[in-house]
Amino acid sequence: MLRSFEVELEALGENVRVEFLSESYIDLIKAFDSGEGGEEQTEFARVKAWDSHERCLSTVFVILSRENSLISYFTLSPFIVSLKIREDMPENKKELVEDLRARLVELLGMDIEYSSVPTILLGQFGLQKEYRGRGLGGEILAKIVKPYAVLYAAQIGGVGLSLHAKKRVAKRFYLNPKKNPLAEDFQVVSKGGTYELFYPFVAEAMAVRRALIEKLRGKYIR
Repeated sequence: MLRSFEVELEALGENVRVEFLSESYIDLIKAFDSGEGGEEQTEFARVKAWDSHERCLSTVFVILSRENSLISYFTLSPFIVSLKIREDMPENKKELVEDLRARLVELLGMDIEYSSVPTILLGQFGLQKEYRGRGLGGEILAKIVKPYAVLYAAQIGGVGLSLHAKKRVAKRFYLNPKKNPLAEDFQVVSKGGTYELFYPFVAEAMAVRRALIEKLRGKYIR
């Protein structure tokens, strides 16, 4: 999980390196600047990222160029999505939760008896201002963030990727197929000034889990 790996980003025209945040990159993360509209991501990177990472409140990953400049960062942590229907819940919220439960039942191939399901939370996702507007965000989400989340889920349990985004960001990026190749499979869990979004990856997590089980079986059963 902590090994660095390289990924080719077509929008950038080069391979980038993904690293678990370490002391070697503190100066880079503290100098991060996402520019206008990315003030929250900038503040988190400069003020909170290292403390949050070091104290296991989240796991921070950095994406680096060939010249070791910081392109982007993102955070992952365990999360849950509630499937509980309350009497005082607005009808539109009930419908969203019922739709989500039905979709998960279909994907899992079994009924869900729980009031919530485990997911992986994309807590922060920031892109350096000089790299914005080049189509990198969607490619990073699909090629880097999602695979890491799947691996996390296969290890600790999880059926998808969760995130919270301001309404404007949710509509302009996460739910926009022109900017996000995963957009069509994102599901809205709740609406308001902030959207809670969910991207299921049940089949992929199960496949990795089976591979992990087989690896352990081969290791301990001779």
